[in-house]
Amino acid sequence: MQATRNLLSRKLDPPDTFNEVAAVTLASTGFQHVSRVGEMRGHSALLSALVECWRPETHTFHLPVGEVMVTLENVSYILGLPINGEPVTGRTDSSHQFLVENCIACFGREPGPQDHVLGKVNIAWVRQCRDTEPCDTQESLERYIRAHIFCLLGTVVFPDKSTASLNSKFLPLLRDFHRISAYSWGAASLAHLYRSLCRASRYNCKEMDGPLILLFVWAWERMPLLAPIPRDQLGDDDIPLARRWIHWRRHTRYTRRPTTHFRRGLDDMGVDDFIWRPYMGVGVPDFLAAQMVMCFTQSPLVSFKCIEWHPTDRVRRQFGMQQLPLGPAFDLGRDHCKRLTGAQSHDWREIYSEWVNRWRFDRYNTLHLDEEIIDFHPLPAFYEWYTQQYGIHLRLSDRVVGEEVGADEPQQQQEVEPALNFCNNRLHLYRGVCFDQRPNGICNCV
Repeated sequence: MQATRNLLSRKLDPPDTFNEVAAVTLASTGFQHVSRVGEMRGHSALLSALVECWRPETHTFHLPVGEVMVTLENVSYILGLPINGEPVTGRTDSSHQFLVENCIACFGREPGPQDHVLGKVNIAWVRQCRDTEPCDTQESLERYIRAHIFCLLGTVVFPDKSTASLNSKFLPLLRDFHRISAYSWGAASLAHLYRSLCRASRYNCKEMDGPLILLFVWAWERMPLLAPIPRDQLGDDDIPLARRWIHWRRHTRYTRRPTTHFRRGLDDMGVDDFIWRPYMGVGVPDFLAAQMVMCFTQSPLVSFKCIEWHPTDRVRRQFGMQQLPLGPAFDLGRDHCKRLTGAQSHDWREIYSEWVNRWRFDRYNTLHLDEEIIDFHPLPAFYEWYTQQYGIHLRLSDRVVGEEVGADEPQQQQEVEPALNFCNNRLHLYRGVCFDQRPNGICNCV
């Protein structure tokens, strides 16, 4: 039996300092809200349970209550990032010349040999550049803000597994200071989350990267049964909502709960246990309020080589609208989860011109609005379709060998937690688990 995967490889640490002299300048970039997200630690067991529910072909979590997902609306409320604007794309270049030229243009300094590797800039060096800026001129303020934003990109918006470095491809987007706010950073961040979930759903993935702060806060806001503390113990509603979760006390009982606990919680969740409209009454700054219409778009989410689909037609109840039966999921083809290795020199504006132009010119044409509903219970037609399509696999707890052992009393569990049996045959996988198994739990394809 395969050991339980620990997909959470690190704590979630955004930059920890900021010179308030630069606050007004930061506000002009659209990063003032995400800059307020403090240190947060995730929970590996919850992350594993969520990944088991993710379906790469639909870009949604499949739960007994229906399909749900993290949307552009969640990015706006949880991180406070702009979700409308130019796609985050451009050239990737692994050359030393490209990195040095852009570092000098953005930070006014050239990194030493120990400050970069393979086209990536060490965030510790960028922090040092930031913290030694005097902020006594407009040029110095802009260098300070560029460095601060670069740190945010590498730790909150587009983090890798270590959060120690960030690809230099983002530097050209920071060079023109007055255009930083023109990019749809939130849409690009959501694309990275989708890609990370799709990759983590593979049987051989050992760790997960991406904006996990966004994922954890989405789960806690939407599914209080899975949250570390009751909602009534949270602070005031204020964007970014991620900030009100950073001070929760790490109760031993919560942190020791295994994946079986969260898996069963997801399986037993009823329609009324999922908060379909959690942001009612939350104040939205004017610049974000003007972009909220983009939450409804069915469009590609673009971030350089990362292309993902935003399938709002599958989660209409999250927008307060009725959900109807669906056709086949949108297929991104071979552009989905593309992997590249080695030195790179690609202009993704040209390679992915189809997706870039679809975002630029068609995102307003796919806004599907409808009358709001009061009762969030599914329509009979939808429920019949959904259970016919996925019903026999929606309760994953019933399909995991040894699930019942110690599930209700995780603090007394001594043996290794029952693990899922993965296989490498995609035709046999559902929610990351092979459902073509012999009675002993071993995959028939092995």
